[in-house]
Amino acid sequence: MPQVENMDRKKGIPIGIDDFRDMIVSNGYFVDKSLFIKEIIDDISKVKLITRPRRFGKTLNLSMLRYFFEKTGEDNSRLFKDLKIWRQGDAYTKEQGIYPVVNLTFKDVKEKSFQSCFESLKIQLTEEYKRHDYILKSDKIKETDKKLFWDIIDAKASDVWYKNSLKLLTRLLYEYYQKEVIVLIDEYDTPINHGYICGYYDDIIDFMRNFLGSGLKGNPNLKTAVITGIYRVAKESIFSGFNNIEVYSVINNAFADKFGFVEEEVEGILNYYNMDSSIDDVKEWYNGYIFGDNTIIYNPWSILNYVKQKKLQPYWVNTSSNDIIRDVLTKTASSVKKKIQTLIEGGKIKDEVINTDTNFRDIRNRKIISEEVLWSMLLVSGYLKPVNLRHSEYGDTICDLKVPNKEILKLYRDIISTWFESEEVTSDKIKELLKEMVEGDIEKFKEGFQYLVEKTFSYFDVGENSAENFYHAFILGLLVNIEAKYKIKSNRESGEGRPDVMIIPKDGTKKGVIMEFKTVRSGDEQALEAKADEALEQIKKMNYTAELAASGIKEALEVAVVFHGKKVLVKHDVKRL
Repeated sequence: MPQVENMDRKKGIPIGIDDFRDMIVSNGYFVDKSLFIKEIIDDISKVKLITRPRRFGKTLNLSMLRYFFEKTGEDNSRLFKDLKIWRQGDAYTKEQGIYPVVNLTFKDVKEKSFQSCFESLKIQLTEEYKRHDYILKSDKIKETDKKLFWDIIDAKASDVWYKNSLKLLTRLLYEYYQKEVIVLIDEYDTPINHGYICGYYDDIIDFMRNFLGSGLKGNPNLKTAVITGIYRVAKESIFSGFNNIEVYSVINNAFADKFGFVEEEVEGILNYYNMDSSIDDVKEWYNGYIFGDNTIIYNPWSILNYVKQKKLQPYWVNTSSNDIIRDVLTKTASSVKKKIQTLIEGGKIKDEVINTDTNFRDIRNRKIISEEVLWSMLLVSGYLKPVNLRHSEYGDTICDLKVPNKEILKLYRDIISTWFESEEVTSDKIKELLKEMVEGDIEKFKEGFQYLVEKTFSYFDVGENSAENFYHAFILGLLVNIEAKYKIKSNRESGEGRPDVMIIPKDGTKKGVIMEFKTVRSGDEQALEAKADEALEQIKKMNYTAELAASGIKEALEVAVVFHGKKVLVKHDVKRL
């Protein structure tokens, strides 16, 4: 094997290196997570499912396990002798290099159809079988099993045998080594995520249920299995009947500091690269994750990219399409959009029940997604952080939720800014529409707003009150598109009540805007007009412009917006303050 060099030159920044041996041999900066090995040895559960957000070190950690445990013709112990695990004593070092290992990764199985997905999975399985084809020279392996082995390599096996290929390989490795097998499966849920997005969810669930069930459930040849992913796909979907599985999500204390960087590790990196003066800015951008009860974690991908690029900007959120997150955020009711507004404004949402199981079937088949499912998905995938984690008397996990950091905040803003976009409605048209409103060109705004409603209203048509849902989405659109020059307030006290929307210019010479939204059951023009007049009267009677006047604004636009389905009427008055 390549020599591990003791180099005096500065260590390289290991962006994109997820092979442990490559990391050590190439003199990459390695944050020592080798005590992960100790925790795996100490944990006697047969199957360990560890869920963490993407790019938080799952692949590198599994690679480290492989080089530690696997029995090969090479001496890999030299990779570990300068690491923490080697100082834990013989009880742990004697475990090095003595086990057969099955090592699979599904992180690149991102196909648009199940047929392509299945072929990609077969390639992964074939490559792992090839890695162990030395066992075919042994008399310990029966001829019938050797034929099955070759059929899988040559892609001649039936679909049933591919579903049972993990079980077969672990049995044959046990027969060869007379030693229980360690199974490592990285990013098991990537094919499932893409099955959800691309419409073959049921097919991929069927394969994974059989593949993992036959290979791991009650397998007498198994020493232990470590599986990683972002989500724990609901028990009834894949892990039904597993009584030997332990699940460790971001809310569990086990392994809490083994994925991502803790603050001491980040300070060490910044100090090593002479960038320690930027720690406060780094915290604002990339800190904020909380794993377990109170382990503060930094995003490792963003930290390493920041050290290399020396620019505070989004790195992690730009490494994925975030399709699932965009989809679930769109399928939210108006009450959820109000809470998203709270998050974007830096607040927290309180007392939410968290269930770390994820059932994509429920998400796919529902027009509207429950809050529990939404918040749980956003939490486990790294888009929210838990605060004040606790358990109810009935065993429910409850916490408050916040946006972790500036990088994730930008993602929410980017998603919201595209909510109204379509082929007919571009972001430039939306910005022009908002500009017309705040500058007082209400006639043009009326025309553009009606067009926006017609083209995008059904997109937010979830729940009983689709107009209310559209309204809250519109407020969020205001927040992310014009807040550089305006303060946006929604349902906040002003005068003697709470206007739906208040737009306060930061430049006192500009017009302020008060908006009141109403719905009517009848699409009759007179009914729309009457409700608009009622809304304008409410603005005046409740003195909603009081806060604008207190802010030094000299002129206010009082705008009534009345909905009947996709039909909308906009009416306004101008008031000198």
